[in-house]
Amino acid sequence: MMNLTLLHTNDIHGRVAQLTRIASLVRTIRKEVEAAGGYCLFVDAGDSEDTTMLESSLTKGSAMEAILSGAGCEFAALGNAIPLRYGHEAISDLAKHFGRPLLCANMNDENGRLVEGLEPYAITTFGSLKVGILGLTDTFPEYTSFFKLKMDEPADVLPGLITKARTDGAKTIVLLSHLGSAKDVLLPEEIDGIDVIIGAHDHKEISPPLVVWDTIITQAGDFGRLLGRLDLTLDPVTGKVIHHEGTLIPITEEIPPDSITQQTVEAERARAHQVMNHEIGILEAQFEHSVECECAVGNLLADSLLERVEGAQIAFVLDHWENGLEAGPLTRGALFSANRSTANPAKAELKGEQILQFLREALKPENSSRQLRQLRGRPIGLPHVAGAQVRYSENLEEFEVKINEETLNPTQKYIVASTDMEFADFVGYLVIPFEQVEYEVPIIMPEVLEEYIAKHSPLGRPKGNRIIRKTE
Repeated sequence: MMNLTLLHTNDIHGRVAQLTRIASLVRTIRKEVEAAGGYCLFVDAGDSEDTTMLESSLTKGSAMEAILSGAGCEFAALGNAIPLRYGHEAISDLAKHFGRPLLCANMNDENGRLVEGLEPYAITTFGSLKVGILGLTDTFPEYTSFFKLKMDEPADVLPGLITKARTDGAKTIVLLSHLGSAKDVLLPEEIDGIDVIIGAHDHKEISPPLVVWDTIITQAGDFGRLLGRLDLTLDPVTGKVIHHEGTLIPITEEIPPDSITQQTVEAERARAHQVMNHEIGILEAQFEHSVECECAVGNLLADSLLERVEGAQIAFVLDHWENGLEAGPLTRGALFSANRSTANPAKAELKGEQILQFLREALKPENSSRQLRQLRGRPIGLPHVAGAQVRYSENLEEFEVKINEETLNPTQKYIVASTDMEFADFVGYLVIPFEQVEYEVPIIMPEVLEEYIAKHSPLGRPKGNRIIRKTE
């Protein structure tokens, strides 16, 4: 018999301190397992990255992949954190800094080719036994409608994938799944040949492991709070699992950080600081931020979008900001710290009545104060406009809107600049089908702002009083 210990994480979402402790524990367990004549493999099932970590945000996730590799992780699946925020173009850089392609077999570009930076599976050898490590990610509708990707359903791609891995000599099949546990438990009902599923995506703690038919399924929660350990006894000839034991190990402050991983963390911070210290331009005044009233950074973003989107007559945006900007030299780090929005510029042709609908909903106090999960709990804030002047009554029944000094015509169509966030169903003010909006992907809001500020530096405070509530 042969003993293989799988150590696994998922959905770390930028918790670097936890990852340094996980790395310390991984190295300890690896030594113990190998000293006893067994083999050890550390894998991650996706979403180590997160915009809450500035270094991750500045590098579009690649800093976390470098740190994950430094922590001793040998294979990682593609999650949704990066492609949904930055587009699939960012994936190749993730692979570069991880040191090998990420595992994902079901994400293809518009030409049907696997996205650059991905591989469908990998084969690793332990003694005389070859193990196939496969990867899948969830099939969000935005991937096809927004990013023009061609996504394969797991049940369609897995049988052929397993066959290919076995043709390459794999006797044991391990799937790194960023599909969510509800989908994971259905796979063994439809597909033979999966020995282990390491899950992710819905942040579940599955301990002890589930067994569905002959497939072992486990998942290690989220945020690096737990390290999954799955000890397998395998038949070295057939690769079949003879016995298994699984547990989730709490990662506490008593576990010392791993010094090797910490060195990688410092190297990535230094890389990010090089990006951060680049001076974009000069601000002649402070640009304050507020979620309760019109503010300078909100108007700045609206101005930036109006200028960027060709032919736009009006721009409207909600709150995309963490904080304001200080007067003086502005660095990329200060800008990306203040605005971490991964929204993409959007161009839509809307009737005047649709613009009014958006403004009416966005100006309701109960709406502007909403804290949304998609915004990491930030209030959605008030709308800001460019190219327009808005006056409205306190009861939101009367609106006077002028675009380029002309009164808004409810039946006339206007070219509007905004972002995908304002048209999203999770906001719900004005839901526009993807096919009716032209998006600039993968450009994100901090990049729009950076170009605008550099072009207009030194930049004065934007004109205010664009949206005014009328008093009796």
